[in-house]
Amino acid sequence: MQIYALALEKGGVGKTCLAVNLAAAFSRLNLRVLVIDLDAQAHASHWLGISPTDVRPEDSVLGVLNGRALRDCVRPTDEGVDVLPAHTALASLPVQLATAPNSGLFILQDVLGQLNGPTPDYDIIICDLAPARGPVLATALAAATRCIVPVQPEELVMRALQALAGSVSQAQRVNTHLRGMSIVRNRYAPRSAGDHVYDQLLRDSYRAQLLRTILPVRAALRDSAGLQQSIFRYNGPDANEARNLFLDLVEELINLDGAT
Repeated sequence: MQIYALALEKGGVGKTCLAVNLAAAFSRLNLRVLVIDLDAQAHASHWLGISPTDVRPEDSVLGVLNGRALRDCVRPTDEGVDVLPAHTALASLPVQLATAPNSGLFILQDVLGQLNGPTPDYDIIICDLAPARGPVLATALAAATRCIVPVQPEELVMRALQALAGSVSQAQRVNTHLRGMSIVRNRYAPRSAGDHVYDQLLRDSYRAQLLRTILPVRAALRDSAGLQQSIFRYNGPDANEARNLFLDLVEELINLDGAT
């Protein structure tokens, strides 16, 4: 079972877009996928068709942390993936984790370990995190097998990436299954001179962590979000190109980690 934590302290880099469409791409390969929405804004839950008004706090990871069975909280979606939805009450999650034993570091690891028996419930688990450092990120990295980082060509993103690299390195001390981080260049404009500059900076500092697949700016990805559809259900212009890019990205990850 592969557990991917999608993280970066800087917001607006496309974490949720990547989480939802990666999940849908894995599902298209007949893999069993669970999305865990750890962001109180619940964007991934909404994108996957879960109305915020239909979710109670105990239906989210808060319920699981308080003893509710994970399987009782998970919901199916039209994308062929399951989701553990978020609730606005997740804003209190950092405080709850900070006051738990070991700062809640191993809570998610223990919960997901229940799914990883002789016959795991899922092949792929994708955790969509809020743009923040702190206990939630630490807990997710303690459970993950890889951290996936979407980046855009911006100075603040480069700074956040450096900070996250330090967090991943620290997490590897307590999680021997965490292979490190992989960087996805997202919302790139191939003909932009500025993007080329930042791309070279990435190559200079993170060449080994860079995934080959680059996700350019595409209206189809924005429009599909508005319709609460992954790019695999959306039928607008440029959709096929975007689908192929996500399938390429999934192929890269499977080559790195295997499918289960």
